[in-house]
Amino acid sequence: MSAPGTVVLPAAQHTFMLEPGRPVVMGIINTNPGSFSDTVHLASLDAQMERAMAFVAEGAGIIDVGTDSGVTYGASVPLEQQVAAAVPLVEALVAEGIPVSIDTPYAAVARATLAAGACMINDVSGLADLEIARLCAAHDAALVILHTRVGHKQEAFLDFADVVADIEDLFEERTAMAVAEGLTRDRVVLDPGLGYSKPPSDDVMLLRAYDTFIARGLAILTGASRKLYSGVITGAPPTDRLPETIATVAAVRRAPGFVRVHDVGAVRAYLDAAR
Repeated sequence: MSAPGTVVLPAAQHTFMLEPGRPVVMGIINTNPGSFSDTVHLASLDAQMERAMAFVAEGAGIIDVGTDSGVTYGASVPLEQQVAAAVPLVEALVAEGIPVSIDTPYAAVARATLAAGACMINDVSGLADLEIARLCAAHDAALVILHTRVGHKQEAFLDFADVVADIEDLFEERTAMAVAEGLTRDRVVLDPGLGYSKPPSDDVMLLRAYDTFIARGLAILTGASRKLYSGVITGAPPTDRLPETIATVAAVRRAPGFVRVHDVGAVRAYLDAAR
């Protein structure tokens, strides 16, 4: 019997039972060399698979494949290169029965990786391109709608009059848009966009407002790993923000959904201890 507040998320060949207080840990594997918080770029498929399998052994329930870094100080990787790097990894993970999410704002990357077996598109643009919703609908995949008001790789801290209200407005609008393109509502995942187009003070405000987002009855994804707001508070550089990552996970773990992190084993150990 499911716990009260459980969200059932169908995602292509997988179904996630998302209970409050027990988020699924999403391990990050970047196929691009530009991530601000990776200590080492995993350039080969073998190295990427080794890391992914280690994440699964440590308790990851899904792997999120990053294809183009969101950092604003570097150029985008050409789409053909993104696809060429991501598809072999997706195919290898799917062959092992591991659920795969793709972190991308690009329909071309979504199309290729969904065809390769990915079950979720983590659209970091906030659904700027409706073709991504259509592709997810065609593959019965889940779609992450992230709150942002700026373009991919555009740096801006916007002055929101009410950041929580703006997040709610975007969630309402973009969910309706995705449904209009054929995606069933139960396949929508909401990401409040911690660190996206927001000053650190607004990140703190949105963390305090998670009950508002939970009330929508949909799965919630939180990018909890090594966030800027936490570095502003503690002064730690990105690769030294494990305590800050765990603090963020602690703040949102009541939400039924996913926590996207680099430090899978440590976060899984915390969640097990906190049950």
